[in-house]
Amino acid sequence: MKNWILGLLVLALCAGPAAASSIGFFVSSYSPDDTDTGEGIGIDLEFGSGPIEFELRFSLYEELVSAPIPEVYEIEAVPIDFGINRNFGRGKTVTPYIGAGLSYIVFDFNVDTTITGGAPRSINIDPEIGYYAQVGLEFQINETWKGSAEVLYRQVDAEAEGDDLGLPLDQRITMTGPALNFGLAVQW
Repeated sequence: MKNWILGLLVLALCAGPAAASSIGFFVSSYSPDDTDTGEGIGIDLEFGSGPIEFELRFSLYEELVSAPIPEVYEIEAVPIDFGINRNFGRGKTVTPYIGAGLSYIVFDFNVDTTITGGAPRSINIDPEIGYYAQVGLEFQINETWKGSAEVLYRQVDAEAEGDDLGLPLDQRITMTGPALNFGLAVQW
């Protein structure tokens, strides 16, 4: 099921720019419950130009350090979000909006083996599906460019499984938390 969802999202990314009404890039700061805050970047495609818009966004957060042992574990998260936004006052200089949608997050788990003395570790975090809600403002710069600032709250839990220094590992990781995003988009 998850592979089908990932495949459809990749297809949407490839076909998206042809149908999108805007494409944007953003920087982000993500603060999940079980990791330290991590900075990231992302791409946002919007479909529609009325009060209701659909969006497809891809983010990359590297070095989300695991809070219990910060010097050993790092988690890389790639959220793929699909949602719907309601804009209030489209066409004005400043447009507030709210939105919600689904998050599909792909994880990569890294271990700093220099700290563990090169000890072998085989840890895996499967992709997970969650949801998000957001609130933000768009700033119309001119006919082509717009800026944005938003707070997105994502609810996702993941399971880390594997072999940690010869011991079985089965750890629940809560990736629930806010992301603060600032972006710039070109629209047509």
